[in-house]
Amino acid sequence: MFRQTRARWAVLFVGTLVLGLAVYLGISFRVAESVTRVDRLPLEPPATAIAPTHEDVSFASRDGLLLRGWWFAVPGADRAVVVVHGRGRNRVNSTFHPAEIARMLLGHHYSVLLFDLRGHGESEGTRYTLGIEEPRDVLAAIDETAAKARIDRRRVAIIGESLGGGSALMTVKADPTIGPVVTDSAFADGNTVVSESATRYTNLPAWFTPGIVLTSRVFLGLDLGEVKPAQVVAAHPERAFLFIQCTSDDTVPAHHGTDLKAASANPRTELWSVEGCNHVQAYVTHPAEWEEHVIGFLERELDRLP
Repeated sequence: MFRQTRARWAVLFVGTLVLGLAVYLGISFRVAESVTRVDRLPLEPPATAIAPTHEDVSFASRDGLLLRGWWFAVPGADRAVVVVHGRGRNRVNSTFHPAEIARMLLGHHYSVLLFDLRGHGESEGTRYTLGIEEPRDVLAAIDETAAKARIDRRRVAIIGESLGGGSALMTVKADPTIGPVVTDSAFADGNTVVSESATRYTNLPAWFTPGIVLTSRVFLGLDLGEVKPAQVVAAHPERAFLFIQCTSDDTVPAHHGTDLKAASANPRTELWSVEGCNHVQAYVTHPAEWEEHVIGFLERELDRLP
């Protein structure tokens, strides 16, 4: 009798454990599937808030998705910038204030491409991938910009915010010959930033995060272990980077900026740590200094090109 009772309790325990695991993984997958999709914001402000004239452009990502954006040309300019937005934003609607940044760049004689990453704005795609697939979009945007401006691809710089910054760094892995890279509030490691910030997007306890990461990899094909911008930086000591990081960032903690800077062996790499501001708010809180750091870096690095 005792053995039978013990056996029943063992079966009950195992059954409960299996059921609990199934529920845990089911919730994790449902959240992973939903959190990688974002609401599409309107394109506000309009392109006319940036310049009197522009060109609506569409081009294919390296894997065929149709991407859309705005092209602002400076006649005769021998340099250009692709601005890459963050998660849940689009080419112009962001707390990063890309419209103001684009106007500033145009004033410094840079042509500018603002475009929507996959799954955002008016571009095709259903979800974002934290820098796994976005480099295909960034490379296509560089190709489009170089063709429009009729300049060498090395003279097309990238400015990326948050997700766009991490994606820009991962783009270096895909093509080390691209132009200068500036990131604002970029992350150094995909798994780390997700473990630090997942609860704010999922509204679940932190112990669900491993399940979300696991089901994302198994069922959605999104392996965050592939997303290691700091490793990319370390692998390219020939390149200089400019990293901008707010010290009070509660989305991408400040250590990501210092980790990225520490990964670079290039003496020209810079980290501008901005005291007191939150995520992608360095430009808003310190516009003159932001302009000085970014334009100074781009001019120096582009002038080094043959």
